[in-house]
Amino acid sequence: MAEYGGYVVESNVYRGDEELVEGTITVRVPEAHFQDFLSDSEGEASEVVGRNVTGQDVTEQYVDLKARLKSKRAVEERLLAFMKDAEKTEDLLKISSDLAVVQEEIEQLTGQMKYLENQTSYSTVTITLSQDRIVVPGIDNKELNTWERTKKQLATSANLLLKAGSGIIVFIIGNLPILIILGGAGAVVHWVIKRRGKR
Repeated sequence: MAEYGGYVVESNVYRGDEELVEGTITVRVPEAHFQDFLSDSEGEASEVVGRNVTGQDVTEQYVDLKARLKSKRAVEERLLAFMKDAEKTEDLLKISSDLAVVQEEIEQLTGQMKYLENQTSYSTVTITLSQDRIVVPGIDNKELNTWERTKKQLATSANLLLKAGSGIIVFIIGNLPILIILGGAGAVVHWVIKRRGKR
């Protein structure tokens, strides 16, 4: 904003859900840099959904305020002159009261004129922003944690080994009678073959 001579009036950011972030920003930009700021801002956006530019002619209102202010200042000068010539305390108090009212009206008119001058010197720009977070299917932050994935894979491998070892033990113990018979028969066959080989 510094390069345009403007300033931020208000800024709000809110999250609709996990994938949508939205926000609004209201800025005041000098009228001379309005078009440049608008073009540069739209150039930064990936997509401009819409634009609404409105203006208000306050020339007549400003001229009216200026005329009223001139009139009130003339009244102020007359009241100040009356105060100098006032001899009675009663007259002095009445003039002072009227003068206070007129001076308050002058302040109000001056404030309104300054406001209009500011409004015409600066343009108010309200920008609504919306950003969707890109989600890549099959990829999650948790899956990108190498250490967590390594521990998980190690635990899975250990469980598979324990499961395989448990299965072997169950198989051996559960079939022990058959294995003993088969082992004995094999030993007898081996002994017979070995003996015949010696003959």
